Amino acid sequence: MNRLRVSALPLLLTAACGIAPPAHAQDTTALAGSYCLQGVHEVGSCIRLSPDGKFEYFLAYGAYDETAEGTWRVADGAVVVTTPAYDKRPTFSFKRMQPSEADAFDVMVEAQNGQPIAGVDVGVTCDGATKSAGVTQAGGFAVDCKSAPSAISLGLGMFGIAPQSIDVAAPRGNDKAYVFGFTAGDLGKKRFADVPLRVDGDTLEMTYTDTPITELQGRPFRYVREH
Repeated sequence: MNRLRVSALPLLLTAACGIAPPAHAQDTTALAGSYCLQGVHEVGSCIRLSPDGKFEYFLAYGAYDETAEGTWRVADGAVVVTTPAYDKRPTFSFKRMQPSEADAFDVMVEAQNGQPIAGVDVGVTCDGATKSAGVTQAGGFAVDCKSAPSAISLGLGMFGIAPQSIDVAAPRGNDKAYVFGFTAGDLGKKRFADVPLRVDGDTLEMTYTDTPITELQGRPFRYVREH
């Protein structure tokens, strides 16, 4: 019984004397909330800091989107955010040949749910040359080849994904549409490795880096707390 009373004594003294909780706990409680980007044209972005030390983030710029989830802490007057490594690379793979609606050599890229993916950069090796062929649309994408391609490269420039070259077999019969599958991996996940966001009143400030969007690289981002 005495031991229980002694162990509880510090808590009773803290409550009776009005002693404040540790500074870190105060900072975490005071800083928790939602902050949204201001002052950057055509960019929408917000960060939500939860009281339990978790954070969520998103950014949208035209057709480009990225998100992140991880942990945050307070250190040296800044909110420091950290995410997992996000090292699962996206991949393309050749799936099958199928008839082409336009009777031309077509390239199609499908998501894991079988839906076509637009915006994939396409390159082809055919007719003795390797050339850029444009980007996929919502359906089949005709490439300018007189003979069957020997290789097709696929990439996602808007996400900084370099073209991946894939050898393709000669078409069988009359099939001229090359169908590829796409596995997203950690595409669209933003990596934060102990990135500090400086606290200035109701704002968080950081330098935006490690992005495939060249016009945003190195820009100062100012997130204002939403009340």
